Amino acid sequence: MTSSESTSKVGAGVRTTFGAVLFIAWGAATVLWVYSAVLALVGGEAGPLIRGVCALLLMILLAGMEGLEVAVIDRWRELFPDRSTSDLAGWLAARQLFVALICTTATLLAEPDLIAVPFSSMEITGGFALKAFTVVWTGLTLLWFMQIFPKHMAATNPDRYLDITRPALFPIVDVVRKIGIAQPGEWVAWVAQSRLDWHAEPGVELETPARPGTSLTEAWAALVPDHAPAIHRSPDERTGGPTQS
Repeated sequence: MTSSESTSKVGAGVRTTFGAVLFIAWGAATVLWVYSAVLALVGGEAGPLIRGVCALLLMILLAGMEGLEVAVIDRWRELFPDRSTSDLAGWLAARQLFVALICTTATLLAEPDLIAVPFSSMEITGGFALKAFTVVWTGLTLLWFMQIFPKHMAATNPDRYLDITRPALFPIVDVVRKIGIAQPGEWVAWVAQSRLDWHAEPGVELETPARPGTSLTEAWAALVPDHAPAIHRSPDERTGGPTQS
């Protein structure tokens, strides 16, 4: 066994061990979070449980939006052959509103009034410890389940992901895009690009297709080995054949 192979195995072992420990710690924190909300409800205070449910619903919406970004980028030309890359950029900018708002709002809603430890009288009632608990638990929950997971699923099979999420989520993003919430951000980008002469390097064409193996979809699909992104299927292929008139 070469030195490089040994080092690689050690590094993989450390990474796996740290990930397992982190996941176990997150699981314990989740039990404390749920237990504290239920305990408050039993004590006659429904606020923590209601806020927790609202936070989880927002997180689920975020998960749908995160995967939608990957699927839409990959299938944009098939979905809207008459619309430009500029239209895609505007759509993505509008979608980004949900990332900004949901991450902030979910963190505020998820923060409990206190953390009660089961089978003991110990409680975390405020201060830095409670803030740190909320930030760490919410951050890991958002990262693992509302960002990495849906992005991978959407990259592995964009068509199926769009079939599930497009009817509910596309109208929401379109409303945000049409009313211009993202417009000030676009103005800032335009001014900065103009003032700083921030353009593509000479010879780089933005419309040039990505080289094989470097697309956003292929990258996210490769998160789990041996899973390649699904090839594009026409509507007829997805329904099992052409629609009969």
